[in-house]
Order: sequence, then structure tokens, then C-alpha cells
Amino acid sequence: MLIHTAFLHNVSTLYVDPLTKSSYLGLTSNNGDLCFRCYVILTFTIFVGGVACLTIFIDFVPYQHMKFYVNDASLTEFYLTNDDVLHYNLAVNISVRNSNKMERISYSSIRSKTSCYGKYLALVPLLSFRQGTKSTAFLHPVLQGQTLLKLRGSYLKDFNHDQMDGSYTINVDLYLRTQLKHAGGGKGPKIDYRVKCGLFRVQLFGSPSSNNPEQIGGSFKTKRCETYQ
Repeated sequence: MLIHTAFLHNVSTLYVDPLTKSSYLGLTSNNGDLCFRCYVILTFTIFVGGVACLTIFIDFVPYQHMKFYVNDASLTEFYLTNDDVLHYNLAVNISVRNSNKMERISYSSIRSKTSCYGKYLALVPLLSFRQGTKSTAFLHPVLQGQTLLKLRGSYLKDFNHDQMDGSYTINVDLYLRTQLKHAGGGKGPKIDYRVKCGLFRVQLFGSPSSNNPEQIGGSFKTKRCETYQ
């Protein structure tokens, strides 16, 4: 015996067992619609995840093939006056390697920042350029000028040691705004990067030779820079 009852929008059936005279309620939900909704949600999730992974691969992975090296540096002037004014003249040669086979890189903004002994010396803008695939470009920042440099504590001790040694510890960073140019003509988003070349020692021109870990036989030892977003 079947007794049909309606609850809201769901259809239910009350089943009565003729042998045991017991009854139980069974719901006849639309299982097909539920499975279809799950399928749509799963498909959409996979699609969004795939698009996100593809975007990361296309717009960010190629930057891993962007390499920077400090190939050479020359210091022709570096001295501190009695009134704590530092005079400096530093030239740096930096190579930029794009080893991508398909993506070109556009550098719309390039700035070189130099520091030493806890003090920023200068922020120099460089010319923007576009770099082709599997190619090497060169940057030649020249930092020349004067700045107030009051050395105290360990910085003063380091400076006096370097002055006697004839070589000085310099830090050079690059600040970039880049954009990928894809082979099909598309463009990636503009991304800012910081290229940190770290500390390296530069021999002052005209000073006597000394034990310089960055120089071997009078030539500058190439230093690899690290890239951060």
C-alpha cells in the first residue's frame, strides 16, 4: 500500500510493509540535476585553475630566463673630506641576458641605485630598451658626484680599513619595469623587479694593489645578480 504526501516542493512517498505493518519515508530527489551541478562546478574549477596556471606560465616563468651580471667596475675617485663630504666617480658594466626562445622583454623604466657604508649615493635613470630573444644587452651606469657622509662606529672602521687597502665595498641595485612581448603579438602585464647585485669590492684607480677577493690578476671578477619581484 502506498500513501503519497507532498512536503513543500519535494515529492515524498510513504511506504508501508504489508508483512511487518511498519512504514518508512523515502524521498525521490532529482539526483540527475545534482550530479549535473557538481559536474558544472568541477568543470568550472578546473577551467579557472588551468587559465591561472597558463597565465603564470606565460607571463611569469619567462622572467626566470632574465639574468644580470656585473662584468666590470671602475672607481676613479673616492675620498672623504674633513667636512664629511664624499666625492665619488664609479662606472659599472652590467650585462642583461634574455635566454628566452620566443619572448622578448621591454624595459620601460630602469634606475640604478648605489650605496656604501650605510648611505645611498645616487639614483641614476638609464635608457629604456627592448631586448630580443636569446640576446645580451649591456647597461653602463655612471655614478659621479658628492654626498654628505658622516661615518660612525663600524662604518667608520670599515672605511678606514678600505682606505688603507685601496679598495672599497660598493652595493649596486637596479629597479626595473618590464613587460613581455609574446611571439604571437600579445603583451604581458607590466611588472616591477629589483635586481640586487649585492656588495662587491672595487679597486680605486691609482691605488697600490692589494688582496682583493673580487679581482684576480688586476681584472674584475664577474658577479651574478639576484632578481626579486
